[in-house]
Amino acid sequence: MENFNLEVLGEFKHQSTSQVINFQNDFLGIEKRRWQLSDNAEIPIIRSKQVSGGLSYNEKGWLINAVGYFKNVDGITTQSQGFQNQYEFVKARGSYDAVGMDVLVRKQFNKVNTWLSYSYLDSDYTFNTLAENTFPSNLDITHAITFGSSYKAQHFRFSAGLNWRSGKPTTIPVVGNEVVNDEVNYDVTNKERLDDYLRVDLSSIYQLNFGKKTRANIGLSVWNLLDRENTINIFYRVNALGNAEEVRQHSLGITPNAVFRLYF
Repeated sequence: MENFNLEVLGEFKHQSTSQVINFQNDFLGIEKRRWQLSDNAEIPIIRSKQVSGGLSYNEKGWLINAVGYFKNVDGITTQSQGFQNQYEFVKARGSYDAVGMDVLVRKQFNKVNTWLSYSYLDSDYTFNTLAENTFPSNLDITHAITFGSSYKAQHFRFSAGLNWRSGKPTTIPVVGNEVVNDEVNYDVTNKERLDDYLRVDLSSIYQLNFGKKTRANIGLSVWNLLDRENTINIFYRVNALGNAEEVRQHSLGITPNAVFRLYF
């Protein structure tokens, strides 16, 4: 059993600063973040409790690790959560619970290192003073998978990675009654989900030696190799015609990068 490791952890934390997020009220939806000290009124002290348990196995290049956890955070505010729906300008104090699991499998094959990870998360807000007391957290990404592999030779390194995750929650207007009193008429909070996110990346680095003290690295990488259009956010505004206008924000498409570093 020496290759197995069991751990049980618990923690209590207090935080006396809170982040306030404001969004620019136009089609850009640019966010502005600032930190504020707690005043035990509008900005309460954040208190968190977490318990986790995990089991890991490590032998002959294999690493298998699984961790489950429960977390409760009290003292959050709607201002700190980045709402872009009916609660964007509402001030309320609440909490969130999160139940999750992380699994990692990694294997070293001589010069090749490969890993696969999976994460599960179920996270809900509780705001007793809002019309809806409980609803999914803005960061409630239920499933996430990451796969990666790297190869390392004497002067050359190559790596590839895949990131996939289920869509995060979003709120849409009531179909057929999108605008009421010149404001977006939202449906149930975080009832819908964005499309799944998928990204494949590649990178390589080659090392050149010019002498005992002089060397250089030449690198090339490609972000989002498949050029997939991933929607990372959706929000709504009332346009000049009085209609609800949907604004979609996307991640970068295929993006090549090159680097040259000289060491001497």
